Amino acid sequence: MFKENPDNMRMEPTPERVLSICRILSHESMTHEELRAAMTLGQNGVDEIDQVNKSISVAKDELGLIDTKNNRLQYIENAEIIASPDNFRKYVASKVFLKKSSTFVMFSKWYISQNERIFSLKKWEVMAKTCGSEISDLSAVNENAVLGWRFWASFLGLGYLSGTVMIPNMKTRLQDILATVFSESFEYDQSVRATDFIAWLTPKLPEADLSGRLPLAVSAALRTLHELGLIKLETWRDSNKIMLYVIDGEPINDFSHITVCKEVQH
Repeated sequence: MFKENPDNMRMEPTPERVLSICRILSHESMTHEELRAAMTLGQNGVDEIDQVNKSISVAKDELGLIDTKNNRLQYIENAEIIASPDNFRKYVASKVFLKKSSTFVMFSKWYISQNERIFSLKKWEVMAKTCGSEISDLSAVNENAVLGWRFWASFLGLGYLSGTVMIPNMKTRLQDILATVFSESFEYDQSVRATDFIAWLTPKLPEADLSGRLPLAVSAALRTLHELGLIKLETWRDSNKIMLYVIDGEPINDFSHITVCKEVQH
């Protein structure tokens, strides 16, 4: 799912299945067959077996959460990681977005760069073909790969699934970053210059191009967090501004300073 490009992103290892496997193994180690029986309630259909096998592969080989010892699978990471879906999401994000040359990150970057155009690509197959025709390194991406991508992209907070469209809004992704590492460089509840904030955010958000006007997905995230009272966007006179993606009717289209509230952690 998160391997170096080219990688056939798959539908079977959903976030829910991978988390379930980790939680089961955190209670006791199991053989491959025992885990498969527990996950499928004893069903041995081809689809059920494939779902479990590929989910085990993601948990073990790509996320490093489980391992094999004496022919038994076991959970090897901190229990806090799988204590909640939120914790699990933050852990996965800290791993997968570091792999900038993975198919997952490369396709995510293409998706975010499309801005409003993404709404005209109303089928996953159309998204795959369009991306493949525009990005030569992603020419092998097909509909099944995009169908697998959408589950993790939605879970990790790149947008919101609505039918056959992923609505660009990185509110969850951005909030996770602000909640976990913002205080390492800045103070909560203190205004920060927008240019300093974007310089800090850029390496932490490799799937988005923040070099010019911010993309729709990031702009929507900032506006949403502002409306929720978790950040405060302000434009001060005679200050350098960062431009948001302009949307008709939106009152905030730029900002020179940002205040991240401590409440963003909750």
